[in-house]
Amino acid sequence: MSRFWNGVAVEVIRLISRMKLRVIKLLDDPNRVSSVDIFRAIAIISVVIFHFESFLPLGFIGVDLFFVISGLLIGNLLTQQFIAGQKINFFKFFLQRGLKIWPSYYFFFFVGSILALLLYRDTNPDQIIPLSEMKSYLLFYRNYSAVPFHFSFDHVWSLCVEEHFYILLPLLFVFIQTLFTNRGKKMLILSVGAAIFLGIAFKYISLYYTNGKDTYSATHNRIDALAWGVLLNFLLSFRGEWLQKQKSLYLISVVGGVLFFFIIYLKVVWPNVLFNKIWFHSILPFTFALLILGVYYVNFSRLKTLRVIAYFSYNWYLWHPIFAIFFSRLIGNNVIGLILYVLFTFVVAVVATVLIEEPMLRYRSKLLKKLFRAKET
Repeated sequence: MSRFWNGVAVEVIRLISRMKLRVIKLLDDPNRVSSVDIFRAIAIISVVIFHFESFLPLGFIGVDLFFVISGLLIGNLLTQQFIAGQKINFFKFFLQRGLKIWPSYYFFFFVGSILALLLYRDTNPDQIIPLSEMKSYLLFYRNYSAVPFHFSFDHVWSLCVEEHFYILLPLLFVFIQTLFTNRGKKMLILSVGAAIFLGIAFKYISLYYTNGKDTYSATHNRIDALAWGVLLNFLLSFRGEWLQKQKSLYLISVVGGVLFFFIIYLKVVWPNVLFNKIWFHSILPFTFALLILGVYYVNFSRLKTLRVIAYFSYNWYLWHPIFAIFFSRLIGNNVIGLILYVLFTFVVAVVATVLIEEPMLRYRSKLLKKLFRAKET
């Protein structure tokens, strides 16, 4: 028996060592922007705390910040290829993103479904997904069919939005590369600007011309948040050298911060339907874009704890809600319950990242090289 536990201990030590090296390697990567890591950490922390019985009011706005960050990072991947004159391969890009998202997502969905059955079968049966609803989760359209609501799983509506974005954005780049060879940059900027306008317009249409009046979760209602991130990416990609020379760039973050707190204040004190349903989530991503822009070139590499949290944020986002009800009922909606819930779900995120996400990323690298090298030859 002791030999067995010694073997387990050795494997755990190896796992932790591998995890640590992977994290340190990425955080030391000069191409990884530390300021974006800090904002990603803030986003995930606010969402995780909010989902513990709304312990942090308005913490759900971390999702809006995630959207802006996704638009910035995914837009940058495509923009750098565009600037370098490389032909964008839609299928390669979509597969590359998919192999980052799908393995952890489907692992969470299937293992999480078993956990929900074990944890909530008797106390909260509404947390268990019926077979009839599974298609909406498996095929990433839950954000268009989120009734009835399953708290432990329906946070994935935002991942559905992201998946649709991974289709729409590269298609836009391919379309413009093909048809507008001489005016590509201008057309990209105009198209993303149009997406921002349409995202706001769709919210208005959804509120006043649909039965559901839902302006929150549908992709067409949230596309403007992602588009703000893409637009920020264009500014950094096309005018980055000029921006780095501006000593007062941080003032943009100050303006963004003032605007952010102003609309949060309005959200709290002004129960206006038009503002809450349309303008709140339309202006909020703009404030986040300003906040990021102002400190984008600031070196936050010393804030290693937040940067480590950012690294594990995807799996933490996936796993935390399924344990929120459990810890709240077991310990109570208090600080101790919150701390234990945060620590436990973060450990789960670390394990899922190391066991599922990282091996699949290594496999992704090999697979893409094999597939697309074969096509080129």
